[in-house]
Amino acid sequence: MMENNSKIFQDENSESNTTHESNYLDQLDEAEQQALRKRILVGIKSGIRRREEKAIQQRKILHFSKIAASFLLLIALSFGLWHAVKQEVILYKTGSNETLKITLPDGSTALLNSNSLLSYSYSWINGFERKVDLIGEAYFDIAKNDDIKRFLINEGKVIEVEVFGTEFNFKNQHPIHKLTLIEGSVKLGYQGEEGETNRMVLPGETIKLNLEKNHIESKTVPDPLRLLAWQDRKLRMQNESLEDILGVVTELYDLELIDQKIPPTNQLISGSLPLTDNPNEVINNIEVLFNTKINLDKNLIRIQ
Repeated sequence: MMENNSKIFQDENSESNTTHESNYLDQLDEAEQQALRKRILVGIKSGIRRREEKAIQQRKILHFSKIAASFLLLIALSFGLWHAVKQEVILYKTGSNETLKITLPDGSTALLNSNSLLSYSYSWINGFERKVDLIGEAYFDIAKNDDIKRFLINEGKVIEVEVFGTEFNFKNQHPIHKLTLIEGSVKLGYQGEEGETNRMVLPGETIKLNLEKNHIESKTVPDPLRLLAWQDRKLRMQNESLEDILGVVTELYDLELIDQKIPPTNQLISGSLPLTDNPNEVINNIEVLFNTKINLDKNLIRIQ
């Protein structure tokens, strides 16, 4: 019984509310009803517009987020590509009375003499292109490569060395440009009297570029390995005469013995002669060993 009364009461309230709203609208004149409808319509449109603007704003945010992400990705890819192709310069340098052995990326080795500088470029994509620049002196042992046979030293410089797997000593210390081939095959490129000139070097041959006359001076050295004495910083002697010793020392230090006869002597020396960066010290030691006065003026030697 209570449930039925409650239902009747709810229905009566519902009808009362509807009647109240209807009575409220009936009390409004036509202009007020139109104004009310207009306000309701404006409210509806305003709500729709706000929702559309919010949706547009969200789409813009998403769009700009995609652009920003693409831009960041492009920057990352560009940086990665730049890093991959960037040429990194590797430098090796020696000081006074110092030598340094270097193993290059292709397995070749270079032993730098004192006061020398060797450099080459390396990149992640191209790797090591078998090209180096040398200022000073170095002994090279070039690894053979069947795919990229040549190895270049000082490409495009005063004297260019093209190597095909060999061992040689190269000095590029202006005004001295000199190469001694121990074994293998080497081609030199230089500016000759008739322009760009190439020349093959034979094992045991010492080649020196004369800058004043723009031509190559060549001579065969009986024992080219002796010209590598700077590596151990000493010249080993076995029953050597003054002429023998001076012959090697003048080549090591690029000195010139003034055209004169070396005084004959029966004195022969065995042992080791210390080699330093200062040729005067070496000449002084030779003077003591052979009890002979030797004058060194710049790069000219005169026996007194």
